Amino acid sequence: MKRSLVIALLTIVGGLMSACTSLNPAYRLGTVSTVSGSDLQVCSGPKDTPPIAGQAVQLLRREQFGNPKFAPTFRERRVGTAEIGTSVSGRCVEARLVQGKARRYDQVFPALGDATPK
Repeated sequence: MKRSLVIALLTIVGGLMSACTSLNPAYRLGTVSTVSGSDLQVCSGPKDTPPIAGQAVQLLRREQFGNPKFAPTFRERRVGTAEIGTSVSGRCVEARLVQGKARRYDQVFPALGDATPK
């Protein structure tokens, strides 16, 4: 009984640690809401940092991997890059896909070379 409790607790802690090691959501710019060819619409949530016109962004897709018998483990995989359009108003902005493929609900983060918000 004691041994199975320790194993269960270690499994839970491992799952929580994998969820916490993902990218910091404070730097997230939003999520892809619609995709039409190379045109994207990126919508920001209330806690997301709004994107800047002309900003280069990276698109990340969250995937589950690992053994299905244990707690789920997630990782973000880079699936493409895009550029925010010139008109930025409201919560949703237009973007143009530069490289890769995008799907609805992909997360949008600043490109690696961009300065992170303070």
